[in-house]
Amino acid sequence: MSHRRRLIQPLLQADLPGSQLSDWVLNFVRQEELFRGGDRVLVAVSGGPDSVALLHLLAGWRQELGLELAVGHFDHGLRRESQEEAAWVARLAGHLKLPFHPGRGAVKELARTSRLSLQMAARKLRLGFLREVCVVHGYPKLALGHTADDQVELFFLRLLRGAGPGGLKGMWPATPEGVVRPLLAVGKAPLLAWLEEQAIPYRRDPSNLSRAYLRNRVRLDLLPELLRLYNPRLREAVWRGQALLQEDERLLAGETGRLLTQVGRCPAQDFYYLDLGQLRALDYPWQLRVLRAAVAKVAGEAGLTAAQTAALLDLAWGEKSGGLISLGQARAARAGPELHLFRDLPPSPGGALALPVVPQGNLESPEGWNWTWSSRPRPGPGFTPPGPQATALNRERLIWPLQVRYFRAGDRFWPLGAPGPRKLQDFLVDCKIPRWLRPHIPLVVSGGQIVWVAGLRTAEPPKVSGAGGALLTLAVSPTRPETRRLWEVILDCRKTRV
Repeated sequence: MSHRRRLIQPLLQADLPGSQLSDWVLNFVRQEELFRGGDRVLVAVSGGPDSVALLHLLAGWRQELGLELAVGHFDHGLRRESQEEAAWVARLAGHLKLPFHPGRGAVKELARTSRLSLQMAARKLRLGFLREVCVVHGYPKLALGHTADDQVELFFLRLLRGAGPGGLKGMWPATPEGVVRPLLAVGKAPLLAWLEEQAIPYRRDPSNLSRAYLRNRVRLDLLPELLRLYNPRLREAVWRGQALLQEDERLLAGETGRLLTQVGRCPAQDFYYLDLGQLRALDYPWQLRVLRAAVAKVAGEAGLTAAQTAALLDLAWGEKSGGLISLGQARAARAGPELHLFRDLPPSPGGALALPVVPQGNLESPEGWNWTWSSRPRPGPGFTPPGPQATALNRERLIWPLQVRYFRAGDRFWPLGAPGPRKLQDFLVDCKIPRWLRPHIPLVVSGGQIVWVAGLRTAEPPKVSGAGGALLTLAVSPTRPETRRLWEVILDCRKTRV
């Protein structure tokens, strides 16, 4: 049975009485099914008019829609007023009796080290922070204050860089990852009129008037000229064209999702693996769609540039394994017959952690791993070796203190059951551990010798045998979201490779 969706005409002019704007936006929210009763929603609030209007509208619908709201604010630290703005948003959350989650990041440092624009670095840190708050505090929905004007500006930004239909369609009202945009069919002018009528204060960001940024030049220069010279209703026309493109995308999304399930798998949140043999068997247009859909699984809906798409195809079609490229908020790596896509990883750990000489203990490393150990005189009857998150070692064959460190060139390892030691790199290659993952696997070292590759294999020399000897049980568990995801990937390698 066919289903015909009603295409909403965007509200871009301030010609609707402000008192009716809430009802108009609520109709859009219901048509797009953005919320369900009982939803826990994190509302991203910068302090500007769009996000402040969004917060007040959602707060007014709390009982009607059955929403549990919280406020998230990220301080980019780029302006002197930023701390004052963060405090202002905190007071607003308090006034509405909502939980407040503040964050702050070194945007300039990230822009410098990663060779990103300030806007891209700020967006990367802001979205990363908001995603983490959602995961840690259990908010399945993240509400963003993007408006119809933002949607139209995005069309021209992507048109200027040569995007295809998938990019020109703009932002979805809702994404599978839980991002919702209740204001996507209403422009800034009606929102400003509503805020004024309701006497709701907000903050102004002077950087929005700087022509140093392309988006601002599109808003301040390009669009006014096109409106004046060619079509005074250009924004409505572009918005409607984007809505039609989204309808086409919805139709194609089902088949894209089916193909993605066929050629890919998700070993952990923010990681996606594609089988290159199956991917290459698809027709070229479907290859592009599957690749973009897989990137969206780990990096959201920002989309790929033409250069990024070309680099991704070169990596997928090339013969050499081990390549790694950047895709904005994501990375792509070639690992033999697979293409691995994942969000940015934490920096490779460099230092070592010493486990003190005590019979039992607990210690957390700076990288986000918790280590626990305990000793007993000897294995009991029917002793069973622990699972992948722990190892059992002959304490009498260890040299204390034990150390926890990470991969170094030239490391050697004698795997349990092997005839002798070998290069650790060769062991990891044989286990099909991808090159990008190797620097993040914790190693336990005794007297300079690796005795446990955490999650993968214990060494032969300190193994527990029936001959007796004191027993040391050593376990590790992740304590942070980023190490928790890495650990899931390590265990997936053990399950499918080792």
